[in-house]
Formats: sequence, C-alpha cells, structure tokens
Amino acid sequence: MNNFDIDMRVEDNGNEGFAIMILPERYRLLSSTIMNGGYAYSDTVFFYEVPLNYDNSFPEEDLETQCHKFNIPSHAVGFMTAADIRRVITISKECVNDIQAIAVATAGVTNAVYAGERLPKEVLDTLPEHVPSGESNLPGTINVLVAVNVPLEDCGLANALITVTEAKTAALIDTGISGTGTTSDAVSVACPPGGDQKYAGTATDVGIAIARAVRSAVGESILKWGNNDRPKDFLTRLDELGIGEEEMWEAASALYIPSPEWDTKMIREKFHQHLSILRKDINVNALVTAAISMEGLGNKDVLFGLDRGRFLDDPVHLIADELLGMALSEYVAGTKGLFEYIRYDKTKPGILGVLGPFLDDIVASLIGSIMSRIYTELLESEDKLGS
Repeated sequence: MNNFDIDMRVEDNGNEGFAIMILPERYRLLSSTIMNGGYAYSDTVFFYEVPLNYDNSFPEEDLETQCHKFNIPSHAVGFMTAADIRRVITISKECVNDIQAIAVATAGVTNAVYAGERLPKEVLDTLPEHVPSGESNLPGTINVLVAVNVPLEDCGLANALITVTEAKTAALIDTGISGTGTTSDAVSVACPPGGDQKYAGTATDVGIAIARAVRSAVGESILKWGNNDRPKDFLTRLDELGIGEEEMWEAASALYIPSPEWDTKMIREKFHQHLSILRKDINVNALVTAAISMEGLGNKDVLFGLDRGRFLDDPVHLIADELLGMALSEYVAGTKGLFEYIRYDKTKPGILGVLGPFLDDIVASLIGSIMSRIYTELLESEDKLGS
C-alpha cells in the first residue's frame, strides 16, 4: 500500500487561523468553494478564518490577499469560515480494501438548518447587515476536504460529493445537531489525475472510505466546536420549547385552591424558589432531559416498538412517559408528590393540555411535586406555630 497522506499546517494569522493542506501531488478537484470552485487542478487547499462579524460582498479579494501573504499558488482551492480553525480543525483517515480516504474538516454549526427550511429569526438577526443568509462567510460553516488515493472520473467526483454530504449529515445526527447542514457549507473532493473509478457512492469501497472519514472528522470537529458551550439546564430547554416558568405557574395555579392563610403571591414566589433549586439538581435534569429526548423521537415517528403515526395518540401501552413522571414526582416530593402529579396529569390545565405524551407527564410531575412540597412546608410551619 502506498504511503498516502496530506501535509497540513496551521499558520497564525493574528487573531485568525489559516490552515494549509498540501496534497501528495497535483490532484484533480471538484469543489463548491469560494476560490477555484468547480473543476480544478491543484496540490494546495487552504481554510481561511475570518472574524465573526465579517462583512464583505467580495470575499474572493480577501482570499487572494491571503494567498499572496502565505505564498500560496493562484490555483489553490480556498475555503472560508468563521469557526476557530486552530480549535476545531480535524483530520481523519480511513482505508477500505487498499482504497484510502483522508478528510479534513472544520465545523461551526451556529446556522445549522434542515434543507428546505429557513433560518430562525434569532439566527438571522445576528448576521451582518449586508450579508445574505446564503453567503459562505457565516459563523456556522462546515468545510470538508476529502482526498482519495484512486483516480475518479467526473461522474465519480460528483458521486463523491453526494457521499460527503450524506456522511456530514450523519455526523450532525451523531452529535445531536438539528439540521442536515448549515446554510454555507463547502466541500472539495480531490483525487489523482486519470479516470479509474466511475462511482463513489455509499455501496463502493471508495464511497465507504470517504463516508467513514468524513463522518469521523466532521463529528469530532463539531464536538470541538461545542466544547466551550455550557450544557443547558432543564428550565432553559423547556423554555426553548415554549414551556416557560409563567406557563408552568399558570397550570399550577389552576388547581390551587386558595387558603385565607396563604397568600397567592407568596405561593408564586415559593414556586419560583423551588424551580430555581431543582434546576441545579442532576437527577431532575436527567429525568426531564430524557422526557424531552423521547418526545423528540416520538415527534419524528422513530420510537422503536411503536407503530408509526401512533405517538401523538398516546396509546395505552405507552407507559414510559408515566414512569418518568412517577420517578420525578417521587424523587422531588415522595408519595405526596406522586398523588399531586396524577391530579395534574388527569386534569391537564393550561399548557399541559397541548403538550405531547412525554412532555405533559414530565411537566405535570414537575408542577405537582413542587406544589406538594409547598403545601407540606406551609402545613408544617402552621403546626409549629400551633404547638
């Protein structure tokens, strides 16, 4: 087996990274890159990092400037990204029956989206004023270079682009990112000159090698990109789903029977205090996160063992949602909490009436167990005053 490798180095360009990849020889490339996209012959590929607020309608000019700065030939294929190249760049190698593939990836997924959908407003609002959402200089971009050690015909190069894209999407699924890619991804496939392989799909040795290398490189790069992100607590995750503290209090107060001795404003404040305490509890976070994850799978109709189209009907044999609710309520408030959870789950006041099978149970459990603890605390304080 020939020694097949890519010489890669990352230069320090002030506050920006600049990665240069030297191919084994002058290769044939098919790319969707800003610089020398389409078919090209080159032995040099580079990734250029720009600031997060980069705003230039002619990015080719900046790429040419960088080429002069680092003595890069004009035939080089050039990518652009706002991801921190020095932190996220990842290389992965795979071999299948002597066919080798090397993938180099940088991944930022700020603007991840499902193909055919528009970016949400909160993401669009962060873009520079003069940069349309389809430009390739956005903060979230997945750039992938793949090189193989066998010549590919034109058809094979085009086929390889599909394989790279499918593997990239698989990496997004692996890492829990919602989307098939970002709005500004770029790909380049490189191979030796000639025309030996006509196909490079996922059933071929070259396609399998490409897919494995890309899936590994993109997945690892996404994880590196997210290493600085703090995990989200359950209240934040519920709020993102439209289940904020106000919605939960509205549901909680619907079944609260006011007592002359208990001020409703005071009950509301205690509800807030208990939520604040529980949001730091790993077990509460784990149970609520499990319910959110199961709800997501159910909405996608991919819960194994449940007939398609049955999830939203909340069939009687689906009891895992109740089990999560029972576990949470007993953990937070014991047996009393369990009875309150059942009361809220049966009545389903407010937001509970519109939630899916797992979410309505876990939120009803959260509300019921907190209200149970509040009642217990108030009753115990009254007993102490009376004794």
